[in-house]
Amino acid sequence: MGSKRIRLTVLIALFAVTFGCVRAATRYRTSHTRLPDWGVVPYQFDGWSGADGEFDPVYGVDPAQTSLLRIYRWEEGAPVIVYVGFYSNLATILEVHNPERCYPGQGWTILSIGKPTMGLFRDKPIPAQEIVVDKYGSRRLVRWWFNAGSQPIKTRIRHIYAMLAMSTITGRTDGSIVRLETPVEPNGEAAAEARVDEFQKRILPQLEKALPL
Repeated sequence: MGSKRIRLTVLIALFAVTFGCVRAATRYRTSHTRLPDWGVVPYQFDGWSGADGEFDPVYGVDPAQTSLLRIYRWEEGAPVIVYVGFYSNLATILEVHNPERCYPGQGWTILSIGKPTMGLFRDKPIPAQEIVVDKYGSRRLVRWWFNAGSQPIKTRIRHIYAMLAMSTITGRTDGSIVRLETPVEPNGEAAAEARVDEFQKRILPQLEKALPL
C-alpha cells in the first residue's frame, strides 16, 4: 500500500511539473510567434475584386489571435467570402471553433457533408471538408481546412498528436483555419462548387505568402 502511495505521489508531482513546463513554454512560444502578413493579400487579382468584411457578432467573438475576412466577387457574380483565422495555440480551439459546430450553433441546418478534391498548399495535399447549410431557405456552401504550423492537416484528432510532435521538435503550436463560403443559388450546388473551385486556385498562392512558414 505504501509503495502505491509513493508511486502515485511521484506521478502527481511529475504531472504538476510537466503541466507547469508546458504552460511556461506555451507562454514563451506565444510571445515569440510570427504573425501572418495580411497586407500581402491583394484586394484585386485575376479578375476578382475584394473588400474587407466584419466578423458577424451573431457568431460570437472572433476567437482568432488575428484574422483576414474579405468578400470577393468576379464581376457581378455571387460573392466568395474568405476567412482565415490564425491561432498561437491551435489545439485549444479545434473542437470548439469549427464550422461543423459553429453553423448549427447559430441556427443553420447541415444538409450535406463532403470532402472536395483540392490542390496543394505548400506542396501538401489539402484535406478540405465541405458542408451545405440552410437557414430560413438561404443556403451556403462552406469549405474549410486547418493548417498545423505551415502545412495542412488531415483530421483534428490526428492534429492533436501532430501538434505535440511539432511543438517538441520545432517549438511551434500555432496554426490556422481557412474557410471559403458562397451562396447556393437556385441553379444549384454545381455553380457554387465551380465558383469556390475557381476562387481557391487564385487565393491559395496569396495565402502561402501571408501565413507564416
